[in-house]
Amino acid sequence: MFHTKSVEETLLDLECSVKGLSSEEALLRVKHYGKNILPEAKKRTVFWIFVEQFKSPVIYILLMATGVSLAIKEFGDAGFIMVALSINAIVGTYQEYSAGERADALKRVIKTFVNVLRDGHRVEISNEDVTVGDVVFFESGVKVPADIRLIETNELQVNESLLSGESIDVSKDFAYVSKDVDEPIGERQNMLYGGSLVTKGRATGVVTAIANQTEVGKIASLLALNEEVKPPLILRMEKFSINISKMLGVVAIVIIMLGIYQNIPLKDIFFLTVVLVVSAIPEGLPVAITVALSVASAAMSRRNVIVRKLSAIEGLGSCTLIASDKTGTMTQNRLSVEHFVTSEKRYDPNEYINEHLLLGAILCNEATYHKEDGEFVFIGDQVDVALARYALALDESLFEKHKILKAIDSVPYEPVNKYSAASYEIDGKKIHFIKGSPEVILSKCAMSGDSGESILKQVDEWAAKGFRNIALAYKVSDENAIANDGYIYLGFAAITDPLRKGVVDAVQIASDAGIRVVMVTGDHPNTAFFIAKELGIAIDKDEIIDGVEISHWQERGAHKEEIANKRVFARVSPEQKQLIVKAFQELGHFVAVTGDGVNDAPALKFANIGISMGKSGTDVARESSDLILTDDSFSSIVNGVEEGRVAYDNIRKVIHLLISTGVAEIVLVFLSMLFFIPIPLLPVQILWLNLVASGFQDMALAVEKAEPEILKRKPRDPKEPIFNKVMVSRVVVGGLYMGISAFALFYTLLEFGYQEETARNLTLLLMVLFENVHVFNSRSENNSIFKINHAKNRFLWISVLAAQGIHIVSMHNPFMQSLLSIEPVSLEMWTTLLFIALTLVAVMEAEKFFRKRSSL
Repeated sequence: MFHTKSVEETLLDLECSVKGLSSEEALLRVKHYGKNILPEAKKRTVFWIFVEQFKSPVIYILLMATGVSLAIKEFGDAGFIMVALSINAIVGTYQEYSAGERADALKRVIKTFVNVLRDGHRVEISNEDVTVGDVVFFESGVKVPADIRLIETNELQVNESLLSGESIDVSKDFAYVSKDVDEPIGERQNMLYGGSLVTKGRATGVVTAIANQTEVGKIASLLALNEEVKPPLILRMEKFSINISKMLGVVAIVIIMLGIYQNIPLKDIFFLTVVLVVSAIPEGLPVAITVALSVASAAMSRRNVIVRKLSAIEGLGSCTLIASDKTGTMTQNRLSVEHFVTSEKRYDPNEYINEHLLLGAILCNEATYHKEDGEFVFIGDQVDVALARYALALDESLFEKHKILKAIDSVPYEPVNKYSAASYEIDGKKIHFIKGSPEVILSKCAMSGDSGESILKQVDEWAAKGFRNIALAYKVSDENAIANDGYIYLGFAAITDPLRKGVVDAVQIASDAGIRVVMVTGDHPNTAFFIAKELGIAIDKDEIIDGVEISHWQERGAHKEEIANKRVFARVSPEQKQLIVKAFQELGHFVAVTGDGVNDAPALKFANIGISMGKSGTDVARESSDLILTDDSFSSIVNGVEEGRVAYDNIRKVIHLLISTGVAEIVLVFLSMLFFIPIPLLPVQILWLNLVASGFQDMALAVEKAEPEILKRKPRDPKEPIFNKVMVSRVVVGGLYMGISAFALFYTLLEFGYQEETARNLTLLLMVLFENVHVFNSRSENNSIFKINHAKNRFLWISVLAAQGIHIVSMHNPFMQSLLSIEPVSLEMWTTLLFIALTLVAVMEAEKFFRKRSSL
């Protein structure tokens, strides 16, 4: 109902003022109203995660087999299947719960902040700490943290699509007062609502409601029901598992027919078919991939990259081009005025020029500042902060003057306009100040002859030295509204922004990894080229194109080939940035784009991977991105690429292990049926094999460290299927060799007069050893097993030793001997079987050698 009240009535009702809250009052209100946090979806308990492990067609088949076992009084088989299912559920529960905990931890890292008035000073606080009565400041790109009654507005436009469903921006006006209590939310011009995004302008407002009491809070319970979308890779693997299941259905029919033909009892055929099919289906694949992705997310967060969308991890492995901003990403975003250049002279920072210049620098400025322990503390855009620091260093009395003066009119800075303006009444005169891009400022100044061209040439010369140039001008006027022309040119501030530490190396690493780096910036072409040369991005001016030339390129039809070799894009508008991204995508690149402003949002969404800034980025940019850099550094993007490649490699390793061992089991059974000999492994033994041999081994591969020179490889084709030629070759060779070798052992043992039970016992032990060995083969597709540092993954060694140890203990345990039809073996026999299993290493090494040779 605050939309029906004036500003004064609102402040009176909320028992606050335009001066904001004191720290003590804010603390009391937080205790009374609680934190500004919306309800989240109800978290699944460990119990329900455990229950959901049984919601699978594969599990249903095994439960059916359990029921049949009980019906025919095979209590041992039934009990073992239930134990196997329980262990599988416990492992799955642990994996899913751990992945969920990691995801929740990352969510807590991603926080949004807002500027409020506390104790008379403008300070930045977390959205969670905003409370009723807080006076909040807004500018383009800020996400509204709560419901707000506006106090002041300046060309304010807001996206309220979260509440209204309309994507069209709506204008706001603090002076509006509604007479209708039930006026639709979308028509309340004097209100902002939590979850909305400021797309243009500036505003100040007072908080009227937080958390559940906000309009979005009232529907938050509905929003919280939305399930998180699964990453495309996991969806593809689930689909793959279903397709494998269909193929295995055909295999099962063949097995049944062969079994009937060989007069195998129907009971045995049923159990063999069920267990073989269940074992061969890579049902654990989606969970293993989820774990690999969650591990990668945690690793990225430790390297200053927060993952908002898991699909971005997969995409980073395909990234071929990074379109990066300059300021703050490649540079430190610690701007300082090194010189002030007029049309006649260059001044050092400690040289006084004139009052109008200092007034323009301090008054046409959106930064806020106050004193703490005798030192100035600044908040705001770094250009504004640099100019304010410059002016106050020359004349500290401006601090008090600025507090007294109040702007008559202002034009806030927007990237599209490339300038800002403010008008004040000073000593009875109305003075308008403007600052911004030299080209734009000069177009608004009264210049004589060719002085404008002379100044632009001067600007070019300073830009070529790497300076960022911000021009200032003023005008004495009788009008309150900001004038569009007739200004007196004052000069430009030559501002420096040092390169970030390590960014030169990061650009080189990206290049070595086959990733092209281009700079997309709003800065002067000469400034951009100077920095690009320092970074090794560009070496020739033919590699630069500016906004004007891009406009001409658009007029000619925007043919992608014309920009194929450009590496620096300067004075670029947001629309042009999106067009550049599209052109590079059409050239076949998988594009990652950085952005921090509200106008970067379209390009971030349009890119294959949108990367926003955690420190300097706006809320709009962050919500449009896939990844967030917590330190805003380009080097962190390269770190993310590395972790993305590691994650994708690990996923392929897990898939190779699971599928190849499934193929080996099918080959073993098929060969026995084709040669009319007994089944080499009993159903319960096949279940045991998958439970013990796989177990945690696949999870150990999911946490593998980066392979050597992972950033020396070229990016993979994003259209390349996981089951490419390399994967198929490795799965077929490994699966066939294990299956044929195990069959040969079983057949030979029978021929030498061994009992079936003994032959099965030894064949089962060989298969366990095969899978123990094969996990090491899976550690790299291309590098020799002898060149891998096997000490890097202790979890892998623990899982292998545990699997073999459990099996050996079971061979000596009377209960397990009876259940699995196994018995102890001599050390000599175990060593012989280990030797046979180790021959798999030679086979897989040969596969790598001949595959590499054929690709040359």
